[in-house]
Amino acid sequence: MPVLIQEQNHSWQVLIYHFKSREMKSNMKFNNKILLAGLIFGATAIVSCKKAVETEPYSFFTSDNFFSNETEAYSATLGVYDIMSDRSTYGFNIPLVYDNDTDIGQTEGSNLADDYRVIPHYNGTPERAAFLDTWTAFYKGIDRANVVLARIPQMGIYSSGTQAQKDALNRNMAEAKFLRAFYYSELVHYWGDVPFKTTPSQTGDDFKLPVTDRYEIYKFILKEMQEAADALPTALPTDERINKWAAKAMLARVALYAGGYSLSRTSKQMERPANYREYYTLAKQQIDDVIAQNQYKLNPSYSQVFKNQCQGVLEPTENIFQIAFFNSDNNTTSGNALGVIYGTPVTALGVYFSTNGRTLAVRPFYDSFATGDARRDFSIANYTIDALGNKQPQTLARADESWRAAKWSREYQKQELIERGGTRINYVVMRYADLLLMRAEVENELNNGPNTLAYEAINQVRRRAYGIDVPGSGISVSLTAPGTGYTTFSSIKFQITGGGGSDAAVGAVSVNATKGVATIAMMNAGTGYTSVPTVSIVPTDGKGSGATAVATLLPKPTSTNADLQSGLSKDAFFKAVQQERAWELSYEGLRRADLIRWNALKQSIDDTNTKVKAIRSNYNYPAPANFITGKHELFPIPLSEIDVNKNIKQNPGY
Repeated sequence: MPVLIQEQNHSWQVLIYHFKSREMKSNMKFNNKILLAGLIFGATAIVSCKKAVETEPYSFFTSDNFFSNETEAYSATLGVYDIMSDRSTYGFNIPLVYDNDTDIGQTEGSNLADDYRVIPHYNGTPERAAFLDTWTAFYKGIDRANVVLARIPQMGIYSSGTQAQKDALNRNMAEAKFLRAFYYSELVHYWGDVPFKTTPSQTGDDFKLPVTDRYEIYKFILKEMQEAADALPTALPTDERINKWAAKAMLARVALYAGGYSLSRTSKQMERPANYREYYTLAKQQIDDVIAQNQYKLNPSYSQVFKNQCQGVLEPTENIFQIAFFNSDNNTTSGNALGVIYGTPVTALGVYFSTNGRTLAVRPFYDSFATGDARRDFSIANYTIDALGNKQPQTLARADESWRAAKWSREYQKQELIERGGTRINYVVMRYADLLLMRAEVENELNNGPNTLAYEAINQVRRRAYGIDVPGSGISVSLTAPGTGYTTFSSIKFQITGGGGSDAAVGAVSVNATKGVATIAMMNAGTGYTSVPTVSIVPTDGKGSGATAVATLLPKPTSTNADLQSGLSKDAFFKAVQQERAWELSYEGLRRADLIRWNALKQSIDDTNTKVKAIRSNYNYPAPANFITGKHELFPIPLSEIDVNKNIKQNPGY
């Protein structure tokens, strides 16, 4: 067990906190007003770390006087879940820091003082605090799970309670088992071979363990996830707790990671196991089981998926596994970075809260979308939003280097004060679209080419992207009269009303000599317009008049536009799946991991560099200058861990 997680006493210690509850519409909530148990191991000593963990516990117990009833066991299990909502894991580091600088996006800026800039640019070193924070958080979660799994079987009601009590405790056990396996899977795919321990940490344990081969850990993970799935409920959840099918979906993803490429400590080369097809077969079995239940489906509207997330609307049929976020004290350490650090740039506080928008979309990715694919203009903001809520097109020289990820824009959020510094947007770990694309991938691999199942899976995703299953289409807007007397293009607001659709946006780019509107830019064609909407041009400062514009309905896409070309070879279909995952799952924390398991990270960075340099020679894209093959496919083991545990050797290249 890593030396940074130690027990100070022989009994496990438990700190009880108020659970971060979140009221949901339609009475959906994650057990409001329950207490959350955070299992802190002794003082949670962090050797060689400059700052200590500061906590203000609500109550204090040890394992000797805790786990006395069903509620306490449940509270302890929620403590295992709580690791996922930490800023060091899914609240910030994983989607914003660890998944950036690929073929779809990169982190803005290059300040060497900022981990969230340095690490994505492939300049991260072992002493960077972010690595230690994430490493420690996952091991803390593992040890919390170890405590739950050790203590619940010792409870009297585990063997002699009512059937309802036994069922509840067995569910807690299954959840802890799944989460422990999940946390190990994250450690393995970020760090490779890592220390491995499945019993609670206590005084007298040997904390200076060497690393365990990743495939031994994968064997454990896959077994644990399967056992957890067998014991979890089958019904769709009404909160963010894991169910049977989510566990199986995650098992499928982990199987693809295990069967994919990873950087070997010994050869210092990217390798995949000789029996990788067995992992793909396992993934296929899990995917087939989940889809056969007919519980999951795609929301017909791609944009509505993320609007629901921003509004706190649980959608378990689309979002198979998600992490609860609740910012109870307007503290940025407890809220999610989605929609604040990770979202459309709002330049000043006004109609919407301001944002930082640190994740940039690279221009070649924007250009890769086909005409009619609504995901492009919803996922990428080629505009900023001013204090009045007006979208300002970014069209000047090099402006395309500042386009941002846009799925969780402030305009879709509730604008509650509590979300100003950190939002309560759930982080979705697994969407149904992801599962469908995994099906397409495994069927293609196992059948040496795409079969009917593979085509149907990828085409379901593509049809949704083109709006095939919703009425209406997008629009275009044309300027019909320039008007006169406008102060500047930035003071001109276009309002689109009616027509039955949503998301369409257009803005002024320049004015002419008489201060009339000279040029405009379409920022989003929108979707779902069944009739022509009205376009109004309003000066935000009251100066100028006479400019007019009209909208035109775009042709409604059909399945012919959306469906993938038939008759593709295995390699061609695989490339289509790789690209489809980029379009569908952009900025959701998965791209870098996908590229690594395909052994395509270096090549994708080089290809992107060629494309951006073709746009302009000084396009800012630092990844290719910094990335080193045989090093950056893994993160460095935190320096403070190696300082105190000489049984651990550093990962290659660091």
